[in-house]
Amino acid sequence: MVDWTDDRIAALSDSDLKNLLANAERKSVDDLILRCQAELEKRNALKPRKASKPRTELKDFEHAMSAQLADVGKRMAEKYDLSEETAKAKSEGVKGFRAHKLVGSDGHAKLGGLQRAGFVAVDRYISYRRGNDIVSLGVFLPKDQEISEHKFFVIAPQSVLDRGEPVDAIRDNHGQKQSADSGLVFKDIESAAAAFDNVLAKIAA
Repeated sequence: MVDWTDDRIAALSDSDLKNLLANAERKSVDDLILRCQAELEKRNALKPRKASKPRTELKDFEHAMSAQLADVGKRMAEKYDLSEETAKAKSEGVKGFRAHKLVGSDGHAKLGGLQRAGFVAVDRYISYRRGNDIVSLGVFLPKDQEISEHKFFVIAPQSVLDRGEPVDAIRDNHGQKQSADSGLVFKDIESAAAAFDNVLAKIAA
């Protein structure tokens, strides 16, 4: 039987060391198991960790906007009852109704379909649905444009959105179906949030 000293264990290649550990575990040689595990842990600690890629300016912007939109959502949720339970109760009888989570599961704004499909650089939004009405507030940045060119949109049914325009007339949706038939565009988030508030007042008050 081989005398597995610490020096002999240390001289093994990674694959041979793992094989020795597997054999020791199969034969329940506890002392050898512990020494193999200690050597593997030592090697893993010495391996250089892959450096995480620094986040780009665009990703920093997207992250910041997602947080700001979620903050607007929290303010609106304090002002109106935007719970999924109430939305379902108020939408009884609407075929195929599915309540919207106001924000994403991570607490930030949701990822829009246009960004998910790779059509635009940034498409983040929060939304609420009651009955057949879907209203959303989002930030939008086309591909290959400066970050400063981003816009905020409130999209809602024309019946509840004052001065709303057809969404396709105010931004390129790349043929994707929209959640409602009209929208308003803003340069700053607070103006967009005020318009979103006005829409929510009509369907969720």
